[in-house]
Amino acid sequence: MTRNVRAASIAVFSIIAIVGGAGCHSPVGMAVQLVGKAVDSVETKQLGDELIGKPASAADSRLGEPMDVLSEVGGPRIWRVYSVPSDIAGNERYVVEVSGESVASVVKVKRDATGIDLARKMLLDQKLDGKTPVECEAALGMGRPLLTVRSRTAGTISQLYDARPLRGIGSPKYCRLQYDVGEHCIEVHMIDVGASSGGEPPT
Repeated sequence: MTRNVRAASIAVFSIIAIVGGAGCHSPVGMAVQLVGKAVDSVETKQLGDELIGKPASAADSRLGEPMDVLSEVGGPRIWRVYSVPSDIAGNERYVVEVSGESVASVVKVKRDATGIDLARKMLLDQKLDGKTPVECEAALGMGRPLLTVRSRTAGTISQLYDARPLRGIGSPKYCRLQYDVGEHCIEVHMIDVGASSGGEPPT
């Protein structure tokens, strides 16, 4: 292979990798990480086939009253969070994204499954405890938050940061911050999407 052909091949693969990974940081794909880690489920696919394109009221009729409704801060997207009737342990949720007036996606997540780097989480818990979103952003050094949502039920906010050592490179890893109603950080979660059973949800 000539040098020019080799260089062209590398460039093509790089473009494919960038395009292929673009959906990883779409608000649809990221938002579920604010609730838990996405898991594969045949039942969820069937539910998506049933609800996608229908009004949000169809999700309520099918899944009951939402446990929470998350609104994108500075954006139009809304995510409705439901319990999973078949989950005896109560650790699973359905996250239904509503775009406009219609259901855009349905994802099942497992709440706070095994994450990554417990020591790092504990360090950040101490470092960020009680800080405001602006102070947390400065202390984290992870750039701007990828997504910020507010709970319509509790009035609290959550933020998601790219926690990879090299931002934008490697399998998705997130830092999730949760704030109380006074917007002071109360908890930090580290999430390794690549280690979940389902990987990231489709976008």
